[in-house]
Amino acid sequence: MAVIGDEDLLAYFDERLAPEVSSRIEQELRSSPDLLRRAANLIEARDRGGHSLGEIWRRTRASCPSRAVWAAWVDGRLGDAMAQYLHFHLTNAGCSYCSASVDDLRRNDDAREAENRVRKIFQTSIGRLAGSPDGERR
Repeated sequence: MAVIGDEDLLAYFDERLAPEVSSRIEQELRSSPDLLRRAANLIEARDRGGHSLGEIWRRTRASCPSRAVWAAWVDGRLGDAMAQYLHFHLTNAGCSYCSASVDDLRRNDDAREAENRVRKIFQTSIGRLAGSPDGERR
């Protein structure tokens, strides 16, 4: 197994790693008491001195757009510059919080679209279900 660095451990606890890397680190933490102790010491040190601008920025997710902005992005209602920033935020910065929010918005959007399709089908079929043009039921 590759050596797990302090930055990777902290990124693991902040949920900023790819799933396969997180899985590997979790397995290592479960099997290595030394790594688990090191991780606990890192978290304790970070919490004790976590008042740097970078720490505050990461902890408060200051660069993360609001859910309303993500919804506009999913719907394609944003200009190019903002859309490029959001794409960068997801792909390059790899923000797991925003990625989860976008996944949720897409699932909700898909569910809304399916509901709208069913409603449209029902509305266009209502005349046929209610009866023929001469009022006789079928």
